[in-house]
Amino acid sequence: MGADTMQHSVQRAAIRRYAWLCVATTFCLLIWGGTVHATGSSLACPDWPLCYGEVFPEMKGGVAIEHGHRLLASLVGLLSIGLFLVLRRAPVAEGRLARLAGGAVLLVIAQGLLGGITVLYRLPTLVSTSHLALGSAFFCLLIIIAMRIWAPLRGPAGEAPEALRPAARLAALGGVLVYTQMILGALVRHTSAGLACNNDMVLCKGELWPTGPGSGPAILHMSHRLLGVMVALFVICSALAIYRRARAAGRRDLVWLAAAGSVLVCGQVLLGMWTVRTFIAAPIVTAHLAGAELLLAQQLVTHLLARTPRPAPVAAPGATLGAGQLVTAAEI
Repeated sequence: MGADTMQHSVQRAAIRRYAWLCVATTFCLLIWGGTVHATGSSLACPDWPLCYGEVFPEMKGGVAIEHGHRLLASLVGLLSIGLFLVLRRAPVAEGRLARLAGGAVLLVIAQGLLGGITVLYRLPTLVSTSHLALGSAFFCLLIIIAMRIWAPLRGPAGEAPEALRPAARLAALGGVLVYTQMILGALVRHTSAGLACNNDMVLCKGELWPTGPGSGPAILHMSHRLLGVMVALFVICSALAIYRRARAAGRRDLVWLAAAGSVLVCGQVLLGMWTVRTFIAAPIVTAHLAGAELLLAQQLVTHLLARTPRPAPVAAPGATLGAGQLVTAAEI
């Protein structure tokens, strides 16, 4: 391996680690955001972007939770800008990666503005829900960027993983369903419909389906439950199909991801029931959000890995590879 190729390899590894740092920090930001709402700290700082007119107010109680979320969001924004600049300048990066990173910067700016509107207009439901939806979309985009830098490749050169294409489609549909369920859950949360059925875990105030005047919040709540059951069944069934195909293809990574999807979705169902049973206790509802984000990431990573193409042949000892031959990134 030549000196230039070795340098490109080191640079790519560093960029890959930085991209995954962005992903991990964004995940923490999403969970912290859920904690802000769960603890009733959303308006602990009544102004924006400052808090009581200060950049660093006294960090106590709700102010520490809310303003801490803002500070972490600022860090995520800076990391995203850094990722864009690195990918734009790095010789190992494809142009499309830099464009994706530029899109991520635009998303994080829009996310910050939505956060400000949420505070200034006193938590409007649609804006608060859009805040979560956009944040999760930003999280997914960062995962795509990190995966395209990583691009783990397997199998004979140039051979497309035909047997895994159904697995990729199943995971993509699963991701869409999980994302839709998350938005519906955000509507339940921001319309205060979480206890519209009291703390009944199966029925709704003794009924299979709420009816009558003023049943709108209860219908929204039960719709979230119904879609949750449908998503759980789909994820489990698709995980079994992916597991079989992955084993036949010798893809242990997809085997483990399929198993993880089943565990995560079962955990989500239990956490949803526990959330109601504990009258929306902050630690439980926050864990429910964390599980949803992890399940969304699991479906996305499964889709991306199932679409990953096979690598070029490994060069013979002493041969020199060009920079463009170092890694053939997936056309994800």
